Amino acid sequence: MLRPEKESSLKIVQQLSPMCLELLRDLQKGGGRISFTPEISQIQNNLGSYVLIYDDELKIGRAMFLAVFGDEGVRTLFQEINSLSPDEQQEVMDGLTSTETLDEIAQAVNAFEIPQSPAEWQAARDKLTALPEEERKDVEKRGAYFWCYFFSSFFNTISLMVHGAKMTSLIPRAIAGDDDAFFKAVQIDRMLLLHHPYFRDRKAKAQVDGEIDFLSKLSYRESNAPLRGKIRFPGLYMLFGLLESFQWLNDLEHNEILDLCDDAGLDRYQNRIEDVNYVTKRLREYRVWKKVNLSML
Repeated sequence: MLRPEKESSLKIVQQLSPMCLELLRDLQKGGGRISFTPEISQIQNNLGSYVLIYDDELKIGRAMFLAVFGDEGVRTLFQEINSLSPDEQQEVMDGLTSTETLDEIAQAVNAFEIPQSPAEWQAARDKLTALPEEERKDVEKRGAYFWCYFFSSFFNTISLMVHGAKMTSLIPRAIAGDDDAFFKAVQIDRMLLLHHPYFRDRKAKAQVDGEIDFLSKLSYRESNAPLRGKIRFPGLYMLFGLLESFQWLNDLEHNEILDLCDDAGLDRYQNRIEDVNYVTKRLREYRVWKKVNLSML
């Protein structure tokens, strides 16, 4: 299975963890339901077509590279990748996550800060408006790609934490006719019902055909919060989930995870990870929490 090389994965997780934590906290404000700030909710709806990239894991990475490097080079690159064998694709992926490329991605992530108040959002809009037209269009386009990457990565991780399967696994199964995968995916990201043609059409068909059982199960999933109960260590669990999404959580030494937590700015005392033994305990609790979530679905 394709995955970025170890060093690359750790650096990306280090950069993304604090930003994903902000969205996770928004999620928790709604009792585990999606409850983003009005500004982020508006962006999510405006860019709702990001749900289309769940169809293929590579598309999520492509959105990130488009945000960082622009359209033309990435378009050519991924045309070539799609024609390669899995082994060759892995070689290309390792090359894309070289130290030099990662430095550029890290700089882009660091430069992309989510405003924390209406005043900060307005200041960001004013700054964008003041740019020359060509530069403004480029910044808007790259920003859109980044948000598409960010939303899809975030919900992919939440789905893995809750269902034990990524959105990039659930959506192809749903399109192939697996209604259970359909319901689970909608529970994580309801934008699917608004912006994904298959999900819109499948729900409409069920309504027209009077599929009571399907609609009842869909309603149950829509009304159920994706995250049940309070997450005691949300930042730590998000970091674990991101590592799991990159397929590295089970292959890292626990002292490596502790170092990564430090690099990502997670407070050792607040997250009860004072040493490696505590990391082992927190990992055990994370896996139990996942099982409990799954048993309640």
